[in-house]
Amino acid sequence: MTIQITDWQMTSGISLEFAERVQTRHGSSWLLSWLPGRALSFEQAYAAMELDEILSDPELVYDNAALRWARQQAEQLGLVFEQVVVLLANRVEDRLAEARIMRDEPVTVPTGYHDDPGAIRSGSVS
Repeated sequence: MTIQITDWQMTSGISLEFAERVQTRHGSSWLLSWLPGRALSFEQAYAAMELDEILSDPELVYDNAALRWARQQAEQLGLVFEQVVVLLANRVEDRLAEARIMRDEPVTVPTGYHDDPGAIRSGSVS
């Protein structure tokens, strides 16, 4: 793990995600870049940063021990592991798309998503 910690911030050496400590009149808590609006303890924020680092490291894709640890960290946070995987993957994809836009490159939509706008219908009986 390459998590750098100061009194007010945790940053990752692998991803762009971070945690910031915020002071309130009731004490302090940590806010996570990828889990906005949820106040965390130091231990929870560190677990979330570990979870992000494991899922962001391509060398750990097939490391069962690391993935087991990531699942445990998600459970400690009360999160569903599979949902965290999707959430973090979407954040990476959004950053890549934003970088392409900033470089004025065309952004392509994967085939199948918008070819049939009726393919996915919320509440559909078909």
